[in-house]
Amino acid sequence: MLSLQSRIRDPRLLPLADKVLRGERLTFEDGLLLYETPDLNGVGAMAHYVRLQKHGRAAYYVVSRRLSYTNVCYTHCQFCAFQAKPGDPRAYSLSAEEIIRELEKPENSGVRELHMTSGHNPKLKVDYFVDLFTKIKARFPSIHLKVFTMIEMDYYARISGLSTDAFLDRCMAAGLESCPGGGAEIFDEELREKICIGKKDAQVWLDTAAICHRKGLPTNCTMLYGHIEEPKHRVDHLLRLRKLQDESLAAGYTSFLAYIPLAYQNEDNELSATHVIHETTGTQDLREIAVARLLLDNVPHIKAYWVMISPGLAQAGLSYGADDLDGTVIAEEIAHLAGAKSPQGLPQGELVRLIQEAGFEPLERDNLYNVYAAV
Repeated sequence: MLSLQSRIRDPRLLPLADKVLRGERLTFEDGLLLYETPDLNGVGAMAHYVRLQKHGRAAYYVVSRRLSYTNVCYTHCQFCAFQAKPGDPRAYSLSAEEIIRELEKPENSGVRELHMTSGHNPKLKVDYFVDLFTKIKARFPSIHLKVFTMIEMDYYARISGLSTDAFLDRCMAAGLESCPGGGAEIFDEELREKICIGKKDAQVWLDTAAICHRKGLPTNCTMLYGHIEEPKHRVDHLLRLRKLQDESLAAGYTSFLAYIPLAYQNEDNELSATHVIHETTGTQDLREIAVARLLLDNVPHIKAYWVMISPGLAQAGLSYGADDLDGTVIAEEIAHLAGAKSPQGLPQGELVRLIQEAGFEPLERDNLYNVYAAV
């Protein structure tokens, strides 16, 4: 079997490989080198080594449904093609009864996780969410409710006249079980002003995630890449996530379960109309997965999100550090409105096939990575 060092062509990566083999933490400068080097396969080999140490040949997925309860949003995210302003003929807000009728459709049979993220609608207050969660759990008690980006949570707490703690108390009592981790975008404050005007600053995202962890509400974490950011911004973002994870773990709190790199979709949004931004390439997508696995040493799972990078490339990502293909993701809207070319859902059997063809063991999981069955 080839040694890790023998798979590296760029000699500058050899000290990093030694650190990886010793289980030592990589630095900011190491992160920059991971982006700079042309030796993608060397970076991937290091990430794959870490992935095998953590998870062996296991590759996880969940039978999931995406659903947005509203597309009305007061923020101005230049990368978004989903948002609608009040009065827009596309604008909608769904009642609990409408959502339940949707979930009762045959194509949602077997769904174990309901993932809901949406706009920032000033008409929706805490009572709406309490009613929504209570009714969903009464009708579908086994469905796991994964709802709210950190920024959504902060927004809906504020317009409800509540602290984030109090808002979460009511939502968790009604059935909220985890949060998906979106809305982080890129943490650099100057860039946030350019790509998501009106969205709270990075510290609000981090502080809200910390509140979730303290209250026992597990979350994921994300980064939007492939727009106008540079490698230094990505490394900074990842290390801020790593620092918060250190703090949550040291305090004995719940923490980030998984990290998901989100590829910018460059169609039908303001950012792509004002900047020349090419679609992310396969090498860029694989590098993001690998760099995340190497820098986020304290986050258990790395997802290859097939919705944004295609099922085939996500399959390859399993050999570049990822251990999770996310899920069936029935009826995803947000990425597809911005140009994602992937299907709007994948059958469970197709996810299993992708994993097995890549040489891994498919494991159906719940949101906390408890395994239902090995296929």
